[in-house]
Amino acid sequence: MRAALTGTFALALCGCAAASAPPSSIPVAPAPKVVAGAPDGGWRGYNVLLIALDDLNTDITAYGGNALTPNIDRLAASGTRFDQAYSVVPACNPSRTALLTGQRPETNGQYLNEGDFREKPGGESRITLPQFLRGKGYEAVAAGKIFHKPRGRSGEADPVSDPQSWDNQGKVATGTGGMEDYLDKDGWAKWLDGAGEYEGVPISEYIRKFGIWGPISQKAEETGDFQTARYCADYLSQRHDQPFFLACGLSRPHSPQLAPQEFFDLYPEAQVPYPDTRADDMVDVPKFAQKNWSTSFTRKLRSQPDEWRRAIRGYYASTSFADAAVGKILDSLERSGRAKDTIVVLLGDHGFQVGQKDRWEKFTLWDLGGHTTLVMRLPGESGVVGKPVSFLDLYPTLVSALGFERPGFVEGNDMMSLLRAPASAWDQPVVTTYQQGNNGVRWRNWNYIRYRDGSEELYDLSADPHEYTNLLAKDGARYDALRASLRAHIPAVTNPQQGYKPLG
Repeated sequence: MRAALTGTFALALCGCAAASAPPSSIPVAPAPKVVAGAPDGGWRGYNVLLIALDDLNTDITAYGGNALTPNIDRLAASGTRFDQAYSVVPACNPSRTALLTGQRPETNGQYLNEGDFREKPGGESRITLPQFLRGKGYEAVAAGKIFHKPRGRSGEADPVSDPQSWDNQGKVATGTGGMEDYLDKDGWAKWLDGAGEYEGVPISEYIRKFGIWGPISQKAEETGDFQTARYCADYLSQRHDQPFFLACGLSRPHSPQLAPQEFFDLYPEAQVPYPDTRADDMVDVPKFAQKNWSTSFTRKLRSQPDEWRRAIRGYYASTSFADAAVGKILDSLERSGRAKDTIVVLLGDHGFQVGQKDRWEKFTLWDLGGHTTLVMRLPGESGVVGKPVSFLDLYPTLVSALGFERPGFVEGNDMMSLLRAPASAWDQPVVTTYQQGNNGVRWRNWNYIRYRDGSEELYDLSADPHEYTNLLAKDGARYDALRASLRAHIPAVTNPQQGYKPLG
């Protein structure tokens, strides 16, 4: 067992250190430049392998964290690890839609988990990354959850899997079985003992059902996620007469946190650490953001410390289970002889909170809501990037890496300069959205949040990594210039058929 797993409950007794004087302004991102092509004048000849894990945060060994991820570790060691990578939206459907369309929700119209971006204004004409590559001669294949829904195992493909993006989608299962062992006769989590509310506040039906964790009797090879991994591994082992874009979507560590026993055995329960938290954490948070649908569930969970520890253990075990599936895919790539000709991108679709700031799961503009894993391996490039980047940047970066001309509809920045030289200059703000009109701007060490009711938060993550002190509640006037500069990057709510336009 790693030493990092011997931590105990951390209760901060004081606020963060005084922040240094803020700068008065930040540079405005330049207009995207069109890439004319590869330096040699044409296509570079790389395949692309995209591996997406659902709800994966950065509390993994590849980032110095607790969840054991030896396969992600080895990929990171041979590629580029982005230490400050953020989803465009801290929710599954809009995060994946933004990544794969190269457009913000203010442009593509997909703000929520519900719905299909194709049904939004202009949706049918949007060209996703796999569609773009198909137009360049690639075969685009998916298995598991890449868009918000997997294809499904029979009949017509689920429309939210966006079948028009793919030449083929694997008819595979995802996740695991075993939920029934952790639900009571009414279909709610047994550990809740029938409670439908906490402190007089209802617990949402979704989390009453899916807020469960524990080992399952299924063997790893019998699970849906391993079916997905096996499909992708088999595809990589085959001969291909054209370049490919292979997308592999694993559903863990998303709730429910279920995995075979062997992955729970990696984490002796008594050694699983509680996250850093503080009893008065929410006192300086605007009323608008003090609670969400998971707050009563989280407070109920934290009132039972042993159960809370089991929940965190479940998240770690689910992460290690997903990592083992990643290993099957990477092993097949290595055996195929194509590793030197394949760009590998591994990511979580957003962050995950395990009790911090009265939240379980994601759906917040705090750092933990959007901060996630991103590793990219381009042949010949490796290192660690410490500057904030956005998943909006992945579409233009892959287009550039492959040597194609950047399409004009794509938003975001080309990260090739960081991949070639991780310490190179990069000073672009990362803008996140959670539901229409709520935005965060992550720039350097700052996280600025503005909600649609006009309330605001500002955190200096260098001095206050857990975001305990909202600087605008403590001494707002001191940060007026910085706040105005950051606010200028918040997107206007526009007609989705129009492009992204920041507020002035």
